[in-house]
Amino acid sequence: MNQKKVIVIGAGGHAKVVASTLMAAGHHVVGFYDDDLQKRGTHISGIPVVGPVSELKYGDFSHAIIGVGQNEKRKRLVEELNLDWITVVHPYAWVHPDVSLGIGTVVCAGAIIQPSAKIGSHVIINTKASVDHDCCVGDYVHMALSHLAGGATAQEGAFLALGSIVLPGIQVGAWATVSAGSVAMRDVMPNSTVAGVPARLIKETTLN
Repeated sequence: MNQKKVIVIGAGGHAKVVASTLMAAGHHVVGFYDDDLQKRGTHISGIPVVGPVSELKYGDFSHAIIGVGQNEKRKRLVEELNLDWITVVHPYAWVHPDVSLGIGTVVCAGAIIQPSAKIGSHVIINTKASVDHDCCVGDYVHMALSHLAGGATAQEGAFLALGSIVLPGIQVGAWATVSAGSVAMRDVMPNSTVAGVPARLIKETTLN
């Protein structure tokens, strides 16, 4: 593969994972950009935090990726910035050859994506998460160490927290949250939070 010069937007904990995934995949991480000016001039794994996002135009890079875990913020950054986004898969992840991966998506170490799955853009398939056959994962979804069983769906912006499981054929609605350790045995409404085994509604939210 051709090594690319990539910048990471964000300089928090998830950004560290994104940068390490890029480097493991053979890319050169030029720097981090973060609006927290207290981080400017610091280094993460030897890589500089260059400055705020507004200074991106001065950077020497070919591609960018968002190292921010919050789904809403990731979507907002994509809408505000016109950049060449890179998709990256850690060499210790397993992605079946017929899987489709959208732009800007990160597949972290230990993740597994099985045949005929469709993954949207700017998705996070985090460490050891799994997506089984024929699943659909919408744009801006974040899967922590969670599991989508065969034929399940996570719509745009859904968050599947640590240890959560979505059973076969179940749909998690847009911008919904399946809380840590929960098992979704029936469809989850959009903009809602469910928790427990089986997962039950605990909160409904309205996006601004």
